[in-house]
Amino acid sequence: MAHEDGQASGGPRRLATGPSRLPVEPRRLPVAVVAGFAGAGKSALIGRWLRERPGAERWALLGNASAEASPGPGDPPAGGAPALPGTPRAADAQGAVGRYRVAGGCACCTAQASARSALVALLRAGPWHRLIVELDGAARPEALIDLLQRPPFDALLEVDCIVAVVDAARPAPYESEPMHPLARSQVEVSTHIVLNNAERLAEARREALVRRLADAPPFGRSVELTVDTPASSSPGPDEPAPNAQAGASASSAPSAAALAQWRRPAHQVFHRARLQALAADWPARHPLAQATGVFRTARDWYIWRLDGSASIWEACAYRLGNRLRLAFTAGTPAHVEAAALASIAADLGRAIDHDRDEA
Repeated sequence: MAHEDGQASGGPRRLATGPSRLPVEPRRLPVAVVAGFAGAGKSALIGRWLRERPGAERWALLGNASAEASPGPGDPPAGGAPALPGTPRAADAQGAVGRYRVAGGCACCTAQASARSALVALLRAGPWHRLIVELDGAARPEALIDLLQRPPFDALLEVDCIVAVVDAARPAPYESEPMHPLARSQVEVSTHIVLNNAERLAEARREALVRRLADAPPFGRSVELTVDTPASSSPGPDEPAPNAQAGASASSAPSAAALAQWRRPAHQVFHRARLQALAADWPARHPLAQATGVFRTARDWYIWRLDGSASIWEACAYRLGNRLRLAFTAGTPAHVEAAALASIAADLGRAIDHDRDEA
């Protein structure tokens, strides 16, 4: 599968080989975060990933002490002893799977100190090819990602995959209007959604739920459906691998030809009042039909949505970088679109809060 921006799926990114006169930036450890309510199937998904990982690779798994994890068939053995906070629980004979636990609460809030200690111990036990973080059912994923994207971990870790696991047998939090706050957080932050037990919903209800999950702000995401089958049978549709990024559903965005994209890394911080004042002027200056942007400010991350002349700002859970997606009115010449994007990019440059920028 390919990311909506064209990134192909496959193994973890590797540094190019061969001589070079330029200094090579150390490769950051790719991180996959798995969120979802308790019992949704997070551990089963992670178990499949572990069984399918390349045999020579070393992967690390970080979870809460209260997480639902239990080794599945073919998973590396647990070693017969309970894990201590920040201590690997198991390793297999070829590559290794190091298991680390966060004790004393949720890694996203009450146990952040324990989570930091576990991360330090994990990194010292490296090198690893992949880190998987399994969140507690009550965890707010954006808070954990904030921890991973702050110094010192921002220079060592790269969150490249966020999967929300949803149990179709318990869809109410995702179907309610408005969406349950924690369910909304899981969906907004995710790059993929795995919908387990999909066969338990009637077809019309299932299709409506899939559309809602795929099209939810800010930028849409893929939704993978699984069915409840006996363990001995072949699995249903493939779950996204932690080193693959699937694209948004076709219905989640205007056609690619209508879009202009702007991106900046997550460490860049914007001055909220200045940014809002500049954005308020864009519909009058440029032929915008729709726009969606996510920006980091000193206080929080905010989503800006424009539909015609109406726009709103609100806090959001998305954390994978500052991003703006523009859809121009039909028939806008290409040179006008290019000029508009350049003008908006210049405005955004003036809105950077250099005193807060973590670059």
